[in-house]
Amino acid sequence: MAEIREVLYQHHHGVTQRCIEKSLGISRMSIRKYISMANGFGYTSDSSTEELEGIAIKVHNEIITLSAANRPSKSKQELKLYHEKIESLLSERWITHQQIYRILTAQGLATSRRSLSRYIAHCFPTLPKATVHLLTKPGHEAQVDYAYVGLINNKKTYAFIMTLSHSRYRYVEFVHSQDHLSWAQSHINAFHFFGGVPHCVLLDNLKSGVLKADIYDPTLNETYSELARFYGFIADPAKARTPEHKGKVERSVQLVKEQVIAGMHYDNLAALNAFGRDWCTNKVAHVVCSTTGEKPVDVFNNEEIARLKPLPSSAFDMPIWTEGQVHRDHHFVISGNFYSVPTQYIGSQIQIRVGLKTVKAYANHALIKTHVRQQGKGQWATDPGDYHKSARFYLENSAEVCIANANAIGQATEHMTTVLLADGSRLALRKAQAILRLAGIYGNERLEEACLRALLFDNYSQKSLKKILEEGLDKKNTSTFSTRREIESNTGAYLRPASEYTSTMEAHYV
Repeated sequence: MAEIREVLYQHHHGVTQRCIEKSLGISRMSIRKYISMANGFGYTSDSSTEELEGIAIKVHNEIITLSAANRPSKSKQELKLYHEKIESLLSERWITHQQIYRILTAQGLATSRRSLSRYIAHCFPTLPKATVHLLTKPGHEAQVDYAYVGLINNKKTYAFIMTLSHSRYRYVEFVHSQDHLSWAQSHINAFHFFGGVPHCVLLDNLKSGVLKADIYDPTLNETYSELARFYGFIADPAKARTPEHKGKVERSVQLVKEQVIAGMHYDNLAALNAFGRDWCTNKVAHVVCSTTGEKPVDVFNNEEIARLKPLPSSAFDMPIWTEGQVHRDHHFVISGNFYSVPTQYIGSQIQIRVGLKTVKAYANHALIKTHVRQQGKGQWATDPGDYHKSARFYLENSAEVCIANANAIGQATEHMTTVLLADGSRLALRKAQAILRLAGIYGNERLEEACLRALLFDNYSQKSLKKILEEGLDKKNTSTFSTRREIESNTGAYLRPASEYTSTMEAHYV
């Protein structure tokens, strides 16, 4: 290209072909060819310098095209036989030149791999990769990323970097983990470092931020989604495997490795983070950016800080999201403690949010229960309302409640209930509850009469009591008996005094 440009330049200034030959060391045949081709593209003695540059480019491209088209090549002739096959393979997903070469070689291709690539470049040209420079408004966008920086105290260490796109003002923090809690906490620290929150955050598709990458409908991590709602920013995942979409933070990653990590030694993570914060505030922020032509700290203070969203007045309740199964006892287990949910969720897999003060259960993303978070282990957080009505009846009707309800029915019912509950067993409690339920079927008055009749025969069986009511035996006259006397006496079923039996026997023997 330089040769063609110089030939046209000298010829345009009246230099003879012989002198050009001596000056540039090229043949007059080549010089005549360049001038002839230039004439075909509009070259004249009146052409301007800018026009000469354009004509030289056209001559150069024409020579390249003719050279490739006319060059005799056995490889080219052979590859023409596979032209349609190559075109079809190029449309396949993930195809490479090497893979095409493997396939064609298996079908009898004898030419080299490089000849194949040259043929594809000539016959199937593609547009070069290109990027677009996007201008961002002050306070509108921040870009974030993680970068592995080596071992600190034999632990893998990562740099969390947030760069404000407009000013290039940076925050860097070094961590040992990339989980969702560390990711969220680093965001919080960055927002407080800047003194505000950008409108949106452009992030990579790592699992701490994005559960499912999608160019149109990505699924955010629950913790990160909640963080975004609390601080009022928009999480904007970049297209997968396109680091050029986050060029500003990618440049910051390189600077961190070169200026904070390379050649340096740190005793611990705290020392590394102290140096990193000083580097962000007092060093890199005062270096003029080649793109903006200004210092990041000046652009940040003069244009951006006032455009950031204010920080919330309260602290973010950092949640831990997990999943668990509801057991038959209506409870799920988190950190060794037990929390209840309603009966219909037994056996279900639910989503659980563990906050600083509360534990919330979700089914299909709908809130079903909220409990106060229990401390320690082995604690039970149970809402009796979660149980089925039959279970609630058992739990709500304790021994004390049963005795109080029996007392409201009558003295005989209270006495029977008190005697049954004396041993404190669960069987006795179920039995007392079953007896009291009979009042709902037969009424308080009939239950009291049935208990009085049963007590006269020293019978505490629930089945017998139920039979008395079913057969109407409670309706037989028992008014001749004093309820208190019969309950408290020890004479059993003998209603006549013993002296009467004695006098009768004496009279018989006499």
